[in-house]
Amino acid sequence: MSAPRHTALVTGASGFIGSHLCEVLRERGHDVRAMVRRSSRLDKLELGAGGAPFELAYASLDDVDSMAQAVANVDLVYHLAGATAAFDRVGFDRANVEGVGNLFAAIAQARAHGQGPRRVVHVSSLMAAGPSHPSSPRREHHRHERDVTDYGDSKLAGEQLAVASARRGDVELVIVRPPLVYGPRDEDVLHMIKSAAMRVVAQPGLRPTWMSAIHGRDLATGIALVGERGTPIPREGTAGHVHAGGGGDPEVLGDTHDPRGAGLYYLTDGQRSSVAEFGQIAAAALGRRAVTIPLPGFAVRSVGLLNQGLGRLRGQVPALTRDKARASLSSGWWCDDARARADLDWSPEFGLEAGLEDTVRWLRDNQLL
Repeated sequence: MSAPRHTALVTGASGFIGSHLCEVLRERGHDVRAMVRRSSRLDKLELGAGGAPFELAYASLDDVDSMAQAVANVDLVYHLAGATAAFDRVGFDRANVEGVGNLFAAIAQARAHGQGPRRVVHVSSLMAAGPSHPSSPRREHHRHERDVTDYGDSKLAGEQLAVASARRGDVELVIVRPPLVYGPRDEDVLHMIKSAAMRVVAQPGLRPTWMSAIHGRDLATGIALVGERGTPIPREGTAGHVHAGGGGDPEVLGDTHDPRGAGLYYLTDGQRSSVAEFGQIAAAALGRRAVTIPLPGFAVRSVGLLNQGLGRLRGQVPALTRDKARASLSSGWWCDDARARADLDWSPEFGLEAGLEDTVRWLRDNQLL
């Protein structure tokens, strides 16, 4: 059954996931407004537009007034804009926390004039919850683990600010926490695929750990469904809810619809893999065989620290920082999407093999490999 047509604003629309989401929302019959900065490259968004340009709203996360204009007269906001790479927590917080506060201030400003959205879908990260237990995937009601990565802590702080702001402003809020995302138009995971193309797969740590992944197109479809059908965060704090300081033991899988995780959704391809398996499947998609090289923790941390120092000198955040090194050496980033499948009638199109074949095909077609 199709959802009622709505007008949606997508922040971070010029990015990898944002461009896919704009495309999916249009295909589902919705009117799309793409929020971009004046300095944004629009090539990904243009690919998603397929020759029929989206309405653009020029605004930035540090400018409340420009965002108030962007959110005026829309029904839903899909908030994807944020920082996935920074040198330190301050750099992450500027976009992932302060930016969230500014967005909700803009929404309050628009709603004061009867023009603001009724619902916000906040796209966060699995890392906001913290690592998974080695023997059990994370579910939405599992309690948070802090102080593992700066990125994850900033995303969790952004979620908490969004929850408080939405309740004050009487706005429905739903949170999506993706795992590793890859696919056409992506640049971050491209480094892993290029390494596989060189027949080398680096495994952080001496033992593999579980991880979840999802193709960008599938994630965009899931996010759209969350906007249409997802259950929002409770307006009043549910006893023991993860955003009230509660939650269950991550070692115990627990019930799919445990109310302590209400309003949160994980989206995955339904598989579990490891960094080594991801690299080996990427190599197979390239028609090659690769060697997996386990790297001791001290080596991963040392490279991350060295890269970070060199990156500061160059003024560019490298692919592997000290924070990403810490993340790669954790107990794993594995989650379960049973709640999303039950609530949203959602299932992914791409498994990992098909997804990486699709990605490699796109990279070759665009002469990036």
